[in-house]
Amino acid sequence: MPLPFSFTAPVPLAFGDNRLMKLGRDVRRLAGDGAEVLLVTDPVHTGNGLAERAAGALGEAGHGCSMFSDIASDPAAETVDAISEEARSRRAACIVAMGGGSTLDAAKLAACLAPDGRGAVTFALGETPVPAGGLPKIAVPTTAGTGSEVTRTSVFSTGERKLWAWGENLQFNLALLDPLLTLSLPAPLTSATGVDAMVHAIESATCRRRNPVSSAMALSAIRTLREWLPRAVRNPADAQARGHVQIAATLAGIAFDVTGVAVAHAIGHALGHHAGIHHGRAVGLALAATMEHSAEAAADAYSAVAVALGGPEGATALQAPSLYRHFLADAGFDLALEELGEKDVGAITSLCFEPENMVMLKGDAHEFTPDSLSRAVSRMIGAA
Repeated sequence: MPLPFSFTAPVPLAFGDNRLMKLGRDVRRLAGDGAEVLLVTDPVHTGNGLAERAAGALGEAGHGCSMFSDIASDPAAETVDAISEEARSRRAACIVAMGGGSTLDAAKLAACLAPDGRGAVTFALGETPVPAGGLPKIAVPTTAGTGSEVTRTSVFSTGERKLWAWGENLQFNLALLDPLLTLSLPAPLTSATGVDAMVHAIESATCRRRNPVSSAMALSAIRTLREWLPRAVRNPADAQARGHVQIAATLAGIAFDVTGVAVAHAIGHALGHHAGIHHGRAVGLALAATMEHSAEAAADAYSAVAVALGGPEGATALQAPSLYRHFLADAGFDLALEELGEKDVGAITSLCFEPENMVMLKGDAHEFTPDSLSRAVSRMIGAA
């Protein structure tokens, strides 16, 4: 197990077993003695006792705590607005977000909007700057994959589209990383969320905006995930593996927050919108279907990825796709996508070229056209 540590990244990090029990001290530092806290979580954590533990840590430190737990995957704009309204009505001085990426994304945007009063849709696609002066906010991730605890992006949905807001003010004031909070995540979700982190790392290390600093973080995350994610999937109670995976997911988040992501996320968002496929599964499938073409366009970068995936020194870019597929198999990731067929290819391809996804599509080293992307989507649906 990695030793406890603190690190001043773009978002300050605090890592360690049972680090949750110091949450009250963290809130006091950010919002003052006796600050009222809105704990944003989801029904899973109100049922498994983790939300109660967080509320207890806050209460023991003298903070009042109310709870908002009506969070679903791919949170709606209305959910973000409801959290903002709850924070205002409770006179909350701080928001703590405990859960997966959906919870963290909704809470971070709500914390920015609570004093402002405008709705989430106002800030879609970065057209309006996210306001400064929001409530202090702490991320307590209970999955290891999205990187939301360290990014400047909040993904939310409307009835028709999956959208995002972006801005410096969306960064949490603290990311509290407690590996023990991830032990209850079942093996399939451990695999899917961990693969999401791997895709973040690979796309960050190979996309058009890559740089030596972000690539160093991304490649480190790839090496760590290759070694430790399969162990966490095979034995979900392995706290040592959980800790390594959690740190790798955060490193990947810091890296892609700088560089952006690429075609796998454009397809993944489209696949999630079209068919409700879990995000980690969607991007993992999409990268498997597109990596060979992207590797041809960024040979040096993909060569480094191939080595990080366990290939020999001097591995070529074209070895990366098979090494990635080997990693997926080792992590218990199913490449079959039986829910969809060729009839879905056109709709998914069209969604990739919508404005909310084009920024990711254009970030890829390979220039995808509608025809070449359609062929990639067909490969993904036929993958096995």
